[in-house]
Amino acid sequence: MDKNKELKYLEAAFREFNTIYKDHATPDNIKEWKSKILPKLTGTAKTKIARVEVVRFPESSYDFSMNKDEHEKKIVEAVLRDTAFKYLPHKSQETIEILKLLKAREENIDFELELAEMISGDNDKFPYRSSYYLTEFFQNLGYSYTHSGETRKYWVKDILEELNIKEIHSLITTGLFRKKYFIDFAKEKNLDMKDLLKEATKEFKEFIQNSITANEAFDLSSVLDMNINVELLFDNEAKTSDIELNKLIEEAKERFFNPNDKQIAIEKLWDAFERLRTHFDSDKKKSASKLVDIVADKFDSGFINEEFLKLGKIGNEYRIRHHETNKKELTPVHLNYFFFRMLALIDLCLSFLNNEEEADLFQ
Repeated sequence: MDKNKELKYLEAAFREFNTIYKDHATPDNIKEWKSKILPKLTGTAKTKIARVEVVRFPESSYDFSMNKDEHEKKIVEAVLRDTAFKYLPHKSQETIEILKLLKAREENIDFELELAEMISGDNDKFPYRSSYYLTEFFQNLGYSYTHSGETRKYWVKDILEELNIKEIHSLITTGLFRKKYFIDFAKEKNLDMKDLLKEATKEFKEFIQNSITANEAFDLSSVLDMNINVELLFDNEAKTSDIELNKLIEEAKERFFNPNDKQIAIEKLWDAFERLRTHFDSDKKKSASKLVDIVADKFDSGFINEEFLKLGKIGNEYRIRHHETNKKELTPVHLNYFFFRMLALIDLCLSFLNNEEEADLFQ
């Protein structure tokens, strides 16, 4: 990529936009300009520019409309400056910090709103600011904004949308985390300033991390910490003559994708596993032996039998269905492993059972 070429293109696009804004703000001109610049943008930068409609008609005499259009003009300027920043040389720690903030901004459509909640104090980890103190906050940073009764967090959000990422960085380092604000906050709450600052820092760190990952594609293998055959979850529906067994398997698979239901998911799958082992007879050993013989056809019966025994041992020694104090805990990673190892064996058994039941229908 020719970075100088990209920078020149953005500079030209900015000049063209200013000309349109000043003299030719028609819907068609704005639409044509957007069609050229949008392919150069990504994430929320693209979303923000796509939302821009008619910027301003020179003949307009309505102050409200002109204020709204001036706000959109500043958003466009901030987006283009942010995009240009990515093509500049970055060697200092500060520029690396700004790039990370920019990544968070481009991935999280609510970036400005969530940051506004911190500045206004609607996020209770940060000092609360009334109208007067919001005005003071921005004026101390060199801005001429004055709060006049608007909803506080949305007023701040509108300001943040007009600031480029370098300005946002400065606002955070010298404004949001200015120690004086936390000293006053601690006195008001009769709490330790260091503890309040630590909590706010943690909250901000999570905000940035969550923003950066907001639009990541769902990577099933990374969530489960292993490579799995997705067909086991989606394609292979349990269709045995045992309706209760089918229900247990399907519910286990459905619940597994809810992080809060993983324990229930593995309990359901364990119940299915236990029920499967008594498929042919209430005598578990006798039934399991027959099941092994069927599944191990043209394969290693010793291996299949050992797999049943090992999974049974894990199920009995760890806290799955039984919760006695002597039961061991499965870590989240091992829970994933056990779930899919057990599911794989169940799926193998079902494929043979379904074939047997179909064969019986035609006898």
